[in-house]
Amino acid sequence: MSVALSRLEAHPRLALGHFPSPLVRMKQLERALGAGRELWVKHDDYAGPGFGGNKVRKLEYELAAAVAAGATDVLTVGGIRSNHCRITAALAARLGLRCCLVLNGAAPGEGVGEPASHAMDRWYGAETRYVDRGSERAAAMVRWADELPSEGRRPYMIPLGASTPLGACGFARAVLELRAQCEALGWRPGAIVHATSSGGTQAGMVAGLWLAGWRDVELAGVSADESAETIGGMVRRLVHGVEGLLGLPEGAMTAAAPVFVEDGFIGEGYGVPSEAGRAAARLLARNEGIVLDPVYTAKAMAAVLAKLERWGAGPLVFWHTGGQLANFQLGPE
Repeated sequence: MSVALSRLEAHPRLALGHFPSPLVRMKQLERALGAGRELWVKHDDYAGPGFGGNKVRKLEYELAAAVAAGATDVLTVGGIRSNHCRITAALAARLGLRCCLVLNGAAPGEGVGEPASHAMDRWYGAETRYVDRGSERAAAMVRWADELPSEGRRPYMIPLGASTPLGACGFARAVLELRAQCEALGWRPGAIVHATSSGGTQAGMVAGLWLAGWRDVELAGVSADESAETIGGMVRRLVHGVEGLLGLPEGAMTAAAPVFVEDGFIGEGYGVPSEAGRAAARLLARNEGIVLDPVYTAKAMAAVLAKLERWGAGPLVFWHTGGQLANFQLGPE
């Protein structure tokens, strides 16, 4: 075992998710497309709790740090429909921690036109404050954290999406999980495609490909909001942070596994469903019984369909990062 891999294994982690998540071949989709390659899906939408998703892997590391620090409260930020906030609230409840969320947007009425994810925040017992804009969230979280010690509380802050070098370790570990599954099946992917936004998932995968020795596997992050330049910069900074955690020189991983972000499928903007995404979601539902979400995975799958033969050679793995609750709003309770 390499020194870097040993250091990854040594980092404290709470086993909170349902792993390994399933790896399933999408044979009906292959037939519908007349695909010239195998198509597989890595089901992190089954990762649970909190209805699953990619944030579980990151929070296994961040919440381990919170517990080690003796925290009584975990604070984080996101939008009204935030998958990250919902899953943080669920895992905090499981650990007996108070969850404090700073969300941008107007507070919805309970059960009246309320996003399902926001309703789950309430059901998990999270306390919530609201700000007008996303740019105001981090400062509001810091102010809230500063209030808590006077109440005898010990706060631990988790940045947006748990997209930190520590959180990214969850996806470095995830790629090693995928490698073990592929080796058991007797194949290796030519490409891995996933949705990307705050950069932590992609940074972890870049690190994981390096650790797995899969440096010829193409990794494509499909942006849900920002430009390729912006997300690429965030991913590289996070990878450099992972390198530091694992005792590697800066640039060791990105030199071997370049960061690629596809930003041609955002549509009209973050959280706005696109026609290509809707078509991709219908195709997956009708051919595989897989539900995508309109914010992230539908747009990522639209990119897969448009560029099916352009990314790598051999089997393609679509990493389902969850988020299906974005399809729903809660009616009157």
